[in-house]
Amino acid sequence: MPGSKYLWFRWNQGGKRHAVSLKTDDEAVAIVKARAILAEGLGSTNHRDAFSVVSEYLKEAQERRRKPMRDGTAKKKGAVLYKFISDCEVEQIGDIRSSKVEEWLAKLKKAGRSPDTLHTYARDLNTFFRFLVKHRYFRPDHLNDLEIPERGAVGRKNWLKNDEVHQVIAAAEPKDPDLTFVLYCGFHAGLRRNEITNLKVGWFDLGAGLVHVQNDPKSGFILKDKENRSIPITKPFKEFLNKFLAKRDPGEYALRPAKLKSTWVYRYDFSRAWKTHMKRCGVVCTIHDARRSFASNLLSAGENAYTVAKWMGDSVQVVERSYGHLSPTAGNINRLA
Repeated sequence: MPGSKYLWFRWNQGGKRHAVSLKTDDEAVAIVKARAILAEGLGSTNHRDAFSVVSEYLKEAQERRRKPMRDGTAKKKGAVLYKFISDCEVEQIGDIRSSKVEEWLAKLKKAGRSPDTLHTYARDLNTFFRFLVKHRYFRPDHLNDLEIPERGAVGRKNWLKNDEVHQVIAAAEPKDPDLTFVLYCGFHAGLRRNEITNLKVGWFDLGAGLVHVQNDPKSGFILKDKENRSIPITKPFKEFLNKFLAKRDPGEYALRPAKLKSTWVYRYDFSRAWKTHMKRCGVVCTIHDARRSFASNLLSAGENAYTVAKWMGDSVQVVERSYGHLSPTAGNINRLA
């Protein structure tokens, strides 16, 4: 096999070409191993190339009828699986063992990866292993002893209180309309970064005081939970939008309409402007912290978790677990104003 230090055994079966590394450069040893494969049966799934099986798994997940895996999710999960295969030098599916997974996670932990990251990696691997069992690559009990690491302890995550939010937005509004728009979207509407960059002018109904966040298959934009939602617009945000969106084409992007999507995950990356502004304001706040601030300030002011969850496109359980400060009162978006 070109580029490999080992000899490989190749065969055709069912109209498909298969290849497996024999993990030796000694021809005599390779012949013995090849004969063992023949004796076991060419169709043995244990000898399938690991990289090709991961690709098969991701393709099936994206093409399934019920809750297909999104492209972005497939890329992230694929990156984890390919990293595991590469780091552990797994060439054949049959090489995967619980001990390899545990050793890999231990090395990542020693390298400083967070408990949440290790938990996510292990879950991604476990989902892949269920696919292997389903398609009879593994026996059901093959990885029974695999333990998924616990998440890290949930502590107070960073967010800005209302008075800090007002100061941060006020510092940008007269100088940078685009950045001001981004700040309002995060702090006053709880929008995710990718949602902000894909908002269309026509999605804002200023008469009704709503922004309709929706899937846009033509442009390739799909919401995280795939469900459209509407969010009330606060009074300060509406006053800003009356000028920012005035006489704009409803079909164009609200933010940097001339910017086209490339291979990068975000159509327009405003992270540098965000970081510079936060540093200038003397506050520590990431783009996702703005979304946390939206939820935390509403719940702290008495808004109920169900309403906040609907506005954010999250489940009530996620909002309750992550933000707290619950109070069963009627909805009022202008608690932020």
